[in-house]
Amino acid sequence: MVEKLKTLATTLPNLKWFFEYPLADQTYFKVGGPADAYVAVKTMAELTQVLTAGRQLEVPMTIIGGASNVIVADAGVRGLVIHLTHDSVTPILDAHGKILGLRAGSGIKMAVLVAQMVKFGLTGLEYFLGVPGTLGGAIYNNAHYLSHLIGEHVSQVLVVDRKTGQETWLTQAECDFNYDHSRFQTSGEVIVEVEFKLQVGEPAASQALIKESIQYRAATQPLGEPSSGCIFQNAPNTEMLRQRFPQFAEQTHVPGGFLIDQAGLKGAHEGQIEVSHKHAAFMINKGHGTSADLQKLITKVKSSVKTQFGVDLQEEVFYLQ
Repeated sequence: MVEKLKTLATTLPNLKWFFEYPLADQTYFKVGGPADAYVAVKTMAELTQVLTAGRQLEVPMTIIGGASNVIVADAGVRGLVIHLTHDSVTPILDAHGKILGLRAGSGIKMAVLVAQMVKFGLTGLEYFLGVPGTLGGAIYNNAHYLSHLIGEHVSQVLVVDRKTGQETWLTQAECDFNYDHSRFQTSGEVIVEVEFKLQVGEPAASQALIKESIQYRAATQPLGEPSSGCIFQNAPNTEMLRQRFPQFAEQTHVPGGFLIDQAGLKGAHEGQIEVSHKHAAFMINKGHGTSADLQKLITKVKSSVKTQFGVDLQEEVFYLQ
């Protein structure tokens, strides 16, 4: 593997290559070991070159963006980690110059994307300013804020098939968006650009929505601590849950954090990984926590919630190794 990776780097000397690259500092959770090799790519041409060369050499390839919603194994990630940093933003105009939406590179940070949207006088994505990481990850996981899903605002997505190198624009329907789900979680396609259909807005109204979102997150989430956000999806409601928690009787899902809290798990820990006292769906790294500690705590929480409420919690984070 090492020789293949060195050959790959020699084949594409225009890019900056790193070996035994520490990934923990790249992730929001600050856990995990090194990548065998790491390279950042910004353009479609660079991405295509790396995918083609890596495929020819049969090198395992992992794509990352902001690394906000991933858990890297303590042993690290085998093969090549490709960090996609494409972060351009351009308005979409009709034949008369009227702005209809935005096209953005998947490597743009969500906060920057929302700021650019407001700058162009559009509205629709304000609630997603606080979503950590980059646009590609938000689309991959169909990021949500309360009942708002980012996929609802997508017009189409440009992807590259990592097996063939073919570029394709996918419609919103073809992206198969659902709660915490998109086709990209199983398709192997690399998200490169996203087009959003947005409405003309008022900057003052947009700033009010942004302020509301920021204040809500600050009041309910352990911001500023190493974390991947919510570890678990909300749980589909059941008859038992409706009887036990009538406040959710009319809802299709029960918040995962609520169930973890009711199970008495706030403050539970493995090593230096702890269930947040502020929001039980969050786990935080108190210092030198490991990926193994995190996975042990996830297993403990899932087991307790299953025992007490008959619910199988599902993670919304993704494991890299």
